[in-house]
Amino acid sequence: MSARHEVKGGEEAALTEGGIPTAWGQAYPRSVLLAPDGLLVPYGTLRTLLKKSGRLEVIVRGFALGPWIGDGERVVIDSRRPPRPGDLALCEADRWGDVRRLLARRRDGGWITGLDPVPGARETLPPERVLAVVAAGPGAGGATGRVLALAYPAWTRVAAVIYWIRKAVEAPDFAAGAAASVQAKYADQVEIYTGMLGFPLGHNLQTLLSRTFPIGGSVLVAGSGAGGEVIHLARQGYRVTAFDVLPEMVRAAGRNAEAAGVAAEFLQADMAELDLRGRTFDGIYVTPLVYSFVPGKARRVRSLYRLGRHLARGGSAVFSAHLLTSASHFLQAALAWMRHAPRRRGHEFGDWFTWFLRSDGTIDKSYSHWFTVASVLAEARQAGFRACRKDGAYFVAADFAG
Repeated sequence: MSARHEVKGGEEAALTEGGIPTAWGQAYPRSVLLAPDGLLVPYGTLRTLLKKSGRLEVIVRGFALGPWIGDGERVVIDSRRPPRPGDLALCEADRWGDVRRLLARRRDGGWITGLDPVPGARETLPPERVLAVVAAGPGAGGATGRVLALAYPAWTRVAAVIYWIRKAVEAPDFAAGAAASVQAKYADQVEIYTGMLGFPLGHNLQTLLSRTFPIGGSVLVAGSGAGGEVIHLARQGYRVTAFDVLPEMVRAAGRNAEAAGVAAEFLQADMAELDLRGRTFDGIYVTPLVYSFVPGKARRVRSLYRLGRHLARGGSAVFSAHLLTSASHFLQAALAWMRHAPRRRGHEFGDWFTWFLRSDGTIDKSYSHWFTVASVLAEARQAGFRACRKDGAYFVAADFAG
């Protein structure tokens, strides 16, 4: 490569493997703020402020830039110095600021960017979307940054291990506050989920639901959120009743369904206490991973039992859960269990958490649970389902005996 670190031929193919995870996702939440108690600042505002001064102090939230920039650390960004390969730079992503590693400059002027702890994640940005560089700090640029960019395939794996260790160390024991942590998360994200109404169900899920629920039949949607899945199902001809534990989500879902021109019934209810006075449905759909957000085996089994009581004869319930799919997951779950189980009897193997980005740009935690496939099937049987099978990323429970 030349001194400008331009990308040529096969080198470009090697660098551009996959997209960088969104800052709003639960895997690598992150943000850029102007003040600790301030709100998220749009990228356009950051650009305007930098045009006036050239340098700006910002606060970076999240753990995706460790060990160079910690959660809540203040850094100075500089728009006057030209960006160079290896720099950490403030970039525009979905109209918000996102600090990324500049890996290489393409011949057309675009920058190939990466997020250190995500091996294989690359995204090419036009030069106008690279706003400023982090002015100073170890690993933020300079000779160290250039070495990291040149050795990025190796470094990003090291960074991923650092991130993995931090998440294992950060795993809390929510105890009695587990359910409240989940509710607080979703109460803060009503607008986010409203903005995702057009997100498709996906071919595999749509095929599964069409194969499992009779067309035109009645469907109960559990954990309906802002109504995205309800709207999709209603448009496909199903008669949909939906419920969520959060009144904010129920109100938003009602507004969203009305705006979409579909008819659906929305109720506020807790899945573990569900009682719709003898009403039954041809099928029940539990929205993605909601089952993992129910703390405690006894409460999860009761939730499935309550759902089963509302299934018509021959009906099935479709749900999904976070699964332990790798040795890394098992090890993280084991570390969390060894830390917390001796102190609290109710801590279960698989109790875990997600980091998430709040609407004010801060990072918070909420409860989640990891399962083996066998443990999901066992809980379904305990709830009264004689049959339960895994179908792709979902489980289908049927033949409820109660």
